[in-house]
Amino acid sequence: MESNISTKAKTDFQSRLHLPQCQSTNDELQKRLSEPNSELPEGFILSTDHQSAGRGQRGAVWESQSGQNLLFSLYLKPAFLPMKHAFWLSAAVAAAIRLALEEMGVNLKVKWPNDLLAGDAKIGGILIENATSGTHVERSVAGIGLNINQLQLPPGACSMSTLTGETFNRDSVLQKIRESIFLQYHILRTGGWEKTRSGYYAGLYRMGTVHSYFLPDGTAFSAILKGITEEGQLVLLTQNGEKRFRFKEVTFDRTKGLE
Repeated sequence: MESNISTKAKTDFQSRLHLPQCQSTNDELQKRLSEPNSELPEGFILSTDHQSAGRGQRGAVWESQSGQNLLFSLYLKPAFLPMKHAFWLSAAVAAAIRLALEEMGVNLKVKWPNDLLAGDAKIGGILIENATSGTHVERSVAGIGLNINQLQLPPGACSMSTLTGETFNRDSVLQKIRESIFLQYHILRTGGWEKTRSGYYAGLYRMGTVHSYFLPDGTAFSAILKGITEEGQLVLLTQNGEKRFRFKEVTFDRTKGLE
């Protein structure tokens, strides 16, 4: 099935609902998509200034100072994507955000599966929720939180402003990210995992280097991050050979998981 999204996204930006506050942009968008006769177009964005219950992966809480950052969810219909390869969409979105911010002078890495880092500090995250039809993805809601102008941040976090000393127009940043996502979405739809993987690997945190990793029981081991499988598993080369891990089966830090 062909997507209706333009790769340039110049005329689509009116397809947006902005709320002063909400519980969660993903929840709000999902609710609207579930309404009878919902006719929201692919590419629709629901954004907010403040989330009272923002969510990260597996129930983690996303906290953000009101009116300072980007908090939004994007509606996509990747019917071309088998559910077993749903991670490809996450990789495409992560690569798109990294490339968009790079154009604005902020260099990012993507920490598997979908945290956004500057150095070792977290600047944002992605939560994609999918609905299926048979063996394929019927619709996706991509929730994105990105620290833009917030200056007071918890330890281990950063924002575009703390990195550059500048204040950014959030709508302009959103537009650039949206255009970049549409481009990477087009690349995924036409080029599949091979092209998307190269963009994801280009900014993958710890790619090809030796670091310590930790099992859920706290056991530490050294490994080289070799890559990601088509199903989204982390591939680590250990002294005992190649090992593959699903989300939450291994962490990058002894005291902090991957959320």
